[in-house]
Amino acid sequence: MNKVYVFILLVLFNFSLLSQVALKNQNHVVNLELKRLQDDPDLAYGSIGFYAIDVNTGEVIAELNPDLGLKSASTMKVITSAAALEVLSPTYKFETQLQYDGYIDTATNTLHGNIYIKGGADPTLGSKYFTSTKYKQFLKEWVYVIKSYGIDTINGRIIADATIYTWDITPPTWSWEDMSNYFGAGACGLTIYDDLYTLYFNTSSTIGGKTYITKVEPEIPGMTIDNTVTAANTTSDNSYIYGAPYTFHRYIRGELPLARTDFKVKGAMPDPALFAAMELHNTLVSEGIPVSDTPSTIRILDDDKFNTSNRQKIFSTFSPALSDIIYQLNMHSINLFAEHLLIHVGLTRTGVNDTKSASDAMESFWASKGMDIRGMSINDGSGLSYYNSVSAKQLVFVLNYMFNTSNYYQTFYNSLPVSGVSGTLKSVCVNTVAYSKIHAKSGSIRKVRCYAGYTTSNSGREIAFAMMLNNFTCSDYNSKNKLEKLMIALVSLNE
Repeated sequence: MNKVYVFILLVLFNFSLLSQVALKNQNHVVNLELKRLQDDPDLAYGSIGFYAIDVNTGEVIAELNPDLGLKSASTMKVITSAAALEVLSPTYKFETQLQYDGYIDTATNTLHGNIYIKGGADPTLGSKYFTSTKYKQFLKEWVYVIKSYGIDTINGRIIADATIYTWDITPPTWSWEDMSNYFGAGACGLTIYDDLYTLYFNTSSTIGGKTYITKVEPEIPGMTIDNTVTAANTTSDNSYIYGAPYTFHRYIRGELPLARTDFKVKGAMPDPALFAAMELHNTLVSEGIPVSDTPSTIRILDDDKFNTSNRQKIFSTFSPALSDIIYQLNMHSINLFAEHLLIHVGLTRTGVNDTKSASDAMESFWASKGMDIRGMSINDGSGLSYYNSVSAKQLVFVLNYMFNTSNYYQTFYNSLPVSGVSGTLKSVCVNTVAYSKIHAKSGSIRKVRCYAGYTTSNSGREIAFAMMLNNFTCSDYNSKNKLEKLMIALVSLNE
């Protein structure tokens, strides 16, 4: 064979190999970013987990410590919301019942008995997140129904029944620093107004100066607040509320911005069910229907005579559909909704109604779908617990399952925030090639930053990914920037 011809063949062969290598390595503009993370001094004492697959072929695009169990923060909501869709269905609605016992004296229009609010674990009763639940509409309906029964006097009391769940409204592994703040509202069998109240502060114009609480909305009867918050050169809320469930003394510590008027700080209600009973009691009285006894709850009364089936249902209030609840849950990362869904999945599958048992049921559910749950430890539904352990591969398993197996993928996908556009991803990947191309759940607690979701690469590959950082030494803002580069790399893939 002619030497020149052989030489040309060798050149063409080597060029073909080089082209394939170049194409293969393009996969790995992503690997380049992973290498940068590995070498990043801000992560020298931390942990990284990453896993990305093509959901159409199952091909692993890139991985780094994919099986390493890490704190998930709010990416846990991917696991919780997906399971809720599968177990309950998108059309599921929670029911709250209005009931009474005793009898109605039609001669005097008097109920000789009690009105019960039978909680069905609806996380949306009076919620600000839905048009149908805002503005105390449910209270107006309840009063109308009570009047329609010919009742204009109640010789008894309003009793809240939250027994569908246990009394432990806060997961046992939540931090003392978290549990009484707005993001620490836990699952109650009778939740109301997102279980939140708002403190309004006026702050000093002097660094270290005092702050003053001018208003509490709604007012929580019996709640007292020990305020030592000071004014500081900051632009954000750096205060924390402390207090245990069912106790009405609260401590608030930390710092708020200088020279503010009506600066808002939100806290978690100490006893949502009791507050619901108080709200109905006060509304009835304001509408001219006297109630002889003080409002209470089954938990407080602790008497079997109040916890019987000898009641008559007079009305039901239903929540928005689960699909709408999950949209708000993931879009705005609402911990309260996630905790309700965790327990409701457990309740539906196994009859258990506490966080610990429901967490075990959640792990069992995903194991039944084929997930390798070794190393997984679920301790709540929202990801606020520092005891959670989830791997990037386990998160991607859920994403892949929803894409390829679930009948409810589109509902799930639509609930995920979009980079630069919506929800908790509105500030992510702005003015980059990844703008609007990432649909993912974010997660952030102290020294934890995670994202889990979907993207489509420049070449049209549909990708499910999870990226997790734990124990970094940089700021939260910089941790976000580091993971944005990984997202941009995924979008930039051309093969």
